[in-house]
Amino acid sequence: MASEEELAAVDDRLEAALALPPPRTRSDLSAMLNRLFWSLGSFVSSYGFRLLSNVVLTRLLDPHIFGIMVVVQAMRLGIELLTDVGIEQNIVRHEEGLEPRFFNTAWTMQIIRGVGLSALFMALSPLFARFYDIDVRIFMAIAFAPLINSLHSTSIFALVKNLEVKKRTLFEFKAEFTGFVAAVTLALISPSVWAMVFGTLIAIATRSALSYRLPHPPHKLMLDRGYVKEIMIFGRWIMISSLVMFAAGNLDRLTLGKVAPLALLGIYGLARAIADIPALMARRLTYQIIFPMLAAARSKGDDSLLANIGPQRLRLVLAGAMIMGLGAASADWPIAILYDPRYAQAGWMLSLLLFASWISILSNLNEGLLMGSGRPSYESGANVLRFVILALGLWFGYRVAGFAGAICALIASEFGRYLFVAIGQRRMNLSFFRQDALATLVMIGASAVWIAMRHALGLGAPWDMLGLALKS
Repeated sequence: MASEEELAAVDDRLEAALALPPPRTRSDLSAMLNRLFWSLGSFVSSYGFRLLSNVVLTRLLDPHIFGIMVVVQAMRLGIELLTDVGIEQNIVRHEEGLEPRFFNTAWTMQIIRGVGLSALFMALSPLFARFYDIDVRIFMAIAFAPLINSLHSTSIFALVKNLEVKKRTLFEFKAEFTGFVAAVTLALISPSVWAMVFGTLIAIATRSALSYRLPHPPHKLMLDRGYVKEIMIFGRWIMISSLVMFAAGNLDRLTLGKVAPLALLGIYGLARAIADIPALMARRLTYQIIFPMLAAARSKGDDSLLANIGPQRLRLVLAGAMIMGLGAASADWPIAILYDPRYAQAGWMLSLLLFASWISILSNLNEGLLMGSGRPSYESGANVLRFVILALGLWFGYRVAGFAGAICALIASEFGRYLFVAIGQRRMNLSFFRQDALATLVMIGASAVWIAMRHALGLGAPWDMLGLALKS
């Protein structure tokens, strides 16, 4: 149940750079809608399988197993982002990206990097195991993930470069399905943490193997010095951005993995994974629709789109506010219906986390506008501030009120990120603060009304179990 929103964010920025320009003809419109359909289809299928997998696995595995995997997968993601020079982004952006020498140089660098990262992960595994009091064999096994992942064909990136979204979606669908079947089968055979460990490795290995069935130039180990230098120069900024986003997005998991019971961490990880979905959806829509359209208009000196985006944006955020408000007010119900009773506390956690997700949605929308207006630096600065606030507030919040306090620190960090981006918008005379304030009031109001109706009907509140958690 690893959360990979940082990697997804990098992919979204990449796909945004490749997005189709605003449609001029009916065929252009059809192409854009087709690409959007398959892009959203990829998102829905991927996270649909993850949710389905979690629903099934929670009925087979204990919460502490999920807690172990939250820590292990977060460490894996952090390791994989080290020396991330953006192999995919380099192949896609370079005009010679599909030429054999560049293509195979990138593939060779990818494998060398995978070998190095797996060796580093294995060397650090005893230290991680002692720090988190987790069986060192689990870290040692997951240490093979970067290597196995690096063995995939760079033909996957060729699909992105050629805008073959449908083929990429179907490929990822097959890989996700195989991973789902592997995890569930292993959990049925042996309901232990090893089912998730080996399920993860099998899913990665299957994806790597399937990638060689995609059309691609012949692979050959080679290193062209000129191309290596180009890839490294371009990739250093991707590495910095990726590490900042990882630190901001995973500090809670890594910190709570040290101070909290693993069973509760597993429940929190489940709630966090669900709560992140709306924000990730907003990011994908922003970077694949709003950003490329604004960028294309800006390159032509046309400011009319930016000037007229306000009314459409207002309708979007008000609709989102209603949905998120109702979701926060009834988050405990789907948890109770879908998941094993041992995970019931995920209900109140999800309810609170959806407020953090709402602020993240607004930030994603605003960051897309700044990117489209040529101000990408604000996104990095916002994530740095998000990390600092979370680092300062997480430990204190957990000490005062347990996971409820930790979630409040997370909400505060998202609010800090939003304010940083809002300041950038104001400097550009592009502020939507009033819209966002109104939408937030609508969300809170919708949530309050629905909770009041629940009380009137004797159905309680989504936070009823929070009182029991604080007492314990």
